Amino acid sequence: MPTLSDSRRKKIQARQRKAENEKKRLAKIAKKERNEKTAASA
Repeated sequence: MPTLSDSRRKKIQARQRKAENEKKRLAKIAKKERNEKTAASA
Protein backbone atom coordinates (compact mmCIF):
# COMPACT_ATOMS: atom_id res chain seq x y z
CA MET A 1 0.00 0.00 0.00
CA PRO A 2 1.43 3.39 -0.93
CA THR A 3 2.02 5.84 1.90
CA LEU A 4 -0.06 9.00 1.98
CA SER A 5 1.79 12.24 1.46
CA ASP A 6 1.70 14.57 4.44
CA SER A 7 -0.36 17.28 2.75
CA ARG A 8 -2.90 14.74 1.52
CA ARG A 9 -3.14 13.16 4.96
CA LYS A 10 -3.64 16.56 6.57
CA LYS A 11 -6.37 17.40 4.07
CA ILE A 12 -8.18 14.15 4.80
CA GLN A 13 -7.85 14.60 8.56
CA ALA A 14 -9.15 18.16 8.32
CA ARG A 15 -12.18 16.94 6.38
CA GLN A 16 -12.82 14.22 8.97
CA ARG A 17 -12.43 16.72 11.80
CA LYS A 18 -14.94 19.08 10.18
CA ALA A 19 -17.43 16.25 9.80
CA GLU A 20 -16.90 15.24 13.43
CA ASN A 21 -17.32 18.83 14.65
CA GLU A 22 -20.53 19.27 12.69
CA LYS A 23 -21.93 16.04 14.10
CA LYS A 24 -21.15 17.18 17.64
CA ARG A 25 -22.63 20.62 16.98
CA LEU A 26 -25.87 19.17 15.65
CA ALA A 27 -26.09 16.80 18.60
CA LYS A 28 -25.58 19.73 20.97
CA ILE A 29 -28.31 21.77 19.28
CA ALA A 30 -30.70 18.81 19.42
CA LYS A 31 -29.93 18.26 23.10
CA LYS A 32 -30.44 21.93 23.86
CA GLU A 33 -33.83 21.88 22.15
CA ARG A 34 -34.86 18.78 24.11
CA ASN A 35 -33.76 20.41 27.35
CA GLU A 36 -35.66 23.61 26.58
CA LYS A 37 -38.82 21.59 25.89
CA THR A 38 -38.61 19.78 29.23
CA ALA A 39 -37.78 23.02 31.03
CA ALA A 40 -40.76 24.78 29.45
CA SER A 41 -43.19 22.00 30.39
CA ALA A 42 -41.89 21.70 33.95
